[in-house]
Amino acid sequence: MKRIAMRLSLLSLLILSSCENPKCNCDDELKEVEEPQNIISVQTADKLYKDYGTKRADLIERLENVTENGDTIPKEDKRYKKATRAIAMPYKQLKEYLKYIEQQADSAGVEIIDMRFYFGKYEDSLSNKKNKGRETIFLNPTAEFTLADGKKDTVSYAIIKGKNGKKRAVMVGSILKGEGYEEVKETNSMAGNHGTLFPLLRMMRTIFSGRAVQSNSQYLSRHSSRE
Repeated sequence: MKRIAMRLSLLSLLILSSCENPKCNCDDELKEVEEPQNIISVQTADKLYKDYGTKRADLIERLENVTENGDTIPKEDKRYKKATRAIAMPYKQLKEYLKYIEQQADSAGVEIIDMRFYFGKYEDSLSNKKNKGRETIFLNPTAEFTLADGKKDTVSYAIIKGKNGKKRAVMVGSILKGEGYEEVKETNSMAGNHGTLFPLLRMMRTIFSGRAVQSNSQYLSRHSSRE
């Protein structure tokens, strides 16, 4: 009986010591994550997607598909440019990106306030035909900075490393202007991009549903009882 009690005590001690290990996030693993406040319904997401298609994507395609002579390029023409409807990034790559910017923030002693999603457009002269002239987004973390007028605001930043080896966060605008960073040895951008643009060339898809269909109305009529 004493041996059983000793073994149970030893087992309890091992469990407690394993959770005291800073590398073991026992509480995080056991804690159930509650639904975050930014979750929206499937119907709301579907409406957002469709409204963008009818009120934004259509306008972009009208603007982009005009020749130098002012002629409209028809949809069946291989030169026709489809508006970007979604951008996909591998989940593992996204997690690595988030881990990287957190690591860089810790090394520079800066707190990430939020993640900013910027709209962008690839150049028409881009060698990559899949992305040539298309809309995209890129990510950049923000931190709180004191502006020239003395006010504080959240601004996108990059991490610079001085010749003394110390790192610090600097506003992206200041870096682009080259304002007083002669002693900079290294600049680490925090901007993330290079996702897959949808629709893919030669393939029309409804990205929200993940199925290849001819139109939203046809999709809804075929899948009115989605689970």
